[in-house]
Amino acid sequence: VEFMLNQAGEFFFLEMNTRLQVEHPVTEMVTGLDLVALQIRVARGEALTITQEDVRLNGHAIEARLYAEDPANDFLPATGPIALFAPASGNDVRVDSGIETGGQVSPYYDPMMAKIIAYGATRDEARAKLIKALEDTALFGVKTNQTFLIDALEHDVFANGSATTAFIAQNFSHEALTPPPLSHEHAAIAAVIQFELARDCALQASLPIAPELLNWCSATKIGTPYRYQNGDAVLDITVTPQRVGAYAVSIGGSALSALMLSRGNGTAGIQINETRYIALYRAKGPENLELSIGRRRYSLTNETAIMASLDEEAGVGAVLAPMHGSLLELCVAAGDIVIAGQKLAILEAMKMQHDITAQINGTVSAVHVSAGAQVAADTVIIEIESDALDSETT
Repeated sequence: VEFMLNQAGEFFFLEMNTRLQVEHPVTEMVTGLDLVALQIRVARGEALTITQEDVRLNGHAIEARLYAEDPANDFLPATGPIALFAPASGNDVRVDSGIETGGQVSPYYDPMMAKIIAYGATRDEARAKLIKALEDTALFGVKTNQTFLIDALEHDVFANGSATTAFIAQNFSHEALTPPPLSHEHAAIAAVIQFELARDCALQASLPIAPELLNWCSATKIGTPYRYQNGDAVLDITVTPQRVGAYAVSIGGSALSALMLSRGNGTAGIQINETRYIALYRAKGPENLELSIGRRRYSLTNETAIMASLDEEAGVGAVLAPMHGSLLELCVAAGDIVIAGQKLAILEAMKMQHDITAQINGTVSAVHVSAGAQVAADTVIIEIESDALDSETT
């Protein structure tokens, strides 16, 4: 039953909805009653087994509607795939959902995907549990209001119970609804996760290696480069393994230490300097990573990996380091014309020198490293733009 309240404190009848409301789980959690079961019994002609006096309200419950929408674009509905949906669980948390991993949010239905409800002895306890449940829910693939819900629940106006229907307009500017840039700490987490995922793939294709030898190198430690778009700028990152689970991360001149505490099933516990984080993630191939850390959600592409994994048609001119080692000499520069079989560089690895040669005729379009640099396996060293020269003319 809904009423309107005027400034004089008078109530006026508005409407009666003789059906379950979207918020009915809140009632169920504070009363312990199953409203659906009660409705079915009434529909069968059965009498209720309770009276009004039996209905007791205990504690507090808050429900958040998880929508496919873009808060930064005036909360317009969004569509797209459900790449991963792993809702939170635990005591005093309930999730009612209509989606699953592999599904699709279409434009033909209401964009509400799930309801997340939390119960507590007090309103503030329920609010804190709901924030944690939203942070622990992984939902990748489509834009959602998940971050906004957390921000709203944490806002002082909501926390002290003074929010009105003007809450968003009064407390959230367009800038506040726009996702913030990628922090150095979160970028380090993303790069370390991608490093370990790539290492896992390499281990599957190699002979068994003792766990204690992971991240160990008998020579100079080699850094792996990552590059993420960050608004109008880019973040260049280097991840250098130190020992099992430990990494030195360099970002734009800043040095961070990273320690992988745990990782599995799309969840990673990682420490950056002295701060511990829980990250939810989903890898979309070797280049792309969807990441959720607390209230922040990112869809990241390692542009360095894209360059290193160019397909055969587009990347035939990409010259890769065949193994980890030290680049002793560069024999060409940008603009040089080369022919297939020509020596391009000399790599020292495993106490031996290896010639790196051109596989095609063409012009050197880019040189990405300098002599003396330590390079990781599959690092793009040189790019050659194919030309019309053929083997007969050489």
